[in-house]
Amino acid sequence: MFETRPVTNEKNLYGKKHKEALKQLKKNVEEKTFTAILGPRRVGKTSIIRVFLNKYRYRYIYYDLSPFMSKPGISYTELTPAMMNIETNELSYHAQLSLGLVRLDVKPENGVQFQNALINLLRELNGKYDNLLVIIDEAQVMPRIRGVNMLGLLQLISNTMDNITVIMTGSMPGLLEKILSPSASQPMFARYVDRIHIPRWTREESMGYLKKGLHKAKVSCTRAEVEEAAEELSNVPGFLAYYGKQRTRGMNHSEALVEASNYAINIWEQDLEAFLNIYSTRAYVTTLWALAQSKFGLTRKEIAGEVLHREKISDRSLSRILRNLVSSGMVEHSKERRKYIIAENPLAKAVQNIARKYNIY
Repeated sequence: MFETRPVTNEKNLYGKKHKEALKQLKKNVEEKTFTAILGPRRVGKTSIIRVFLNKYRYRYIYYDLSPFMSKPGISYTELTPAMMNIETNELSYHAQLSLGLVRLDVKPENGVQFQNALINLLRELNGKYDNLLVIIDEAQVMPRIRGVNMLGLLQLISNTMDNITVIMTGSMPGLLEKILSPSASQPMFARYVDRIHIPRWTREESMGYLKKGLHKAKVSCTRAEVEEAAEELSNVPGFLAYYGKQRTRGMNHSEALVEASNYAINIWEQDLEAFLNIYSTRAYVTTLWALAQSKFGLTRKEIAGEVLHREKISDRSLSRILRNLVSSGMVEHSKERRKYIIAENPLAKAVQNIARKYNIY
């Protein structure tokens, strides 16, 4: 059960919301409804899609934009499909040429040529298949692609290609929501996108997952151990799978939890660095650092008291910083409690490490 890569077999897909999402995705694809799967990093969004593709065998083109999350600008030459399920010999000669450009088997001269090749390919596939899927993982990156109007392309698909369904994922849900909540001047396709929200597991799901997997692997565990693992790793499926994997490799609870925690902290440090490459302002680190000091969160007034005098920024700038941090999924805002809080324990520890590099303490 302890897959540390995206799950592809339905029997290994765990969690009530994850299983519900698989059913909803099937319904949406049958109805040809554009879909956005939203949720924090490592909660299993990609696993839901991989299980879906493995189970139902649709034709698809799969773009993985996750390697470009840290880049402020991305060239169209990097926009190549990570996976495809298309029978090349079924295509016309011209569509095969277009496919070569899309896969960069043939180097396009410019972004216009690349975009036209992609449009021509999609038009033929739209006529050939009853339901073709275009999947874009980490779709919040799309506006940063230079040379190709991705949002315009999705609008074109929505307007003219009835047999193509688009599926997007976003691990910075607020950033993708900005694309999917259009004003009058933004692409209208976004008005018809169904959102499927994938949360972290509940405490009970996390404990049940660990108990079931460890029992299956014939590794003994106590309730206190799985409770502690769930708490320390913030009920994040990817981190709990890593903990479970270490237990099946012979580590005891303490060793596996240290290993998994360090792994989670390291991953979050990489994500923080990627985020700061885009939002390159020290005030973001200071804001995160202030929040990391409190286990139960801070009010906006408390954050301002810690940040404004340290960074000499305006109150308006702080509002923008908090909005972007909430949009990124790294900070959560409880309107009921009127507090902001760091989303995960490993993230709070990663923030402390990053803050030391910036001499914030």
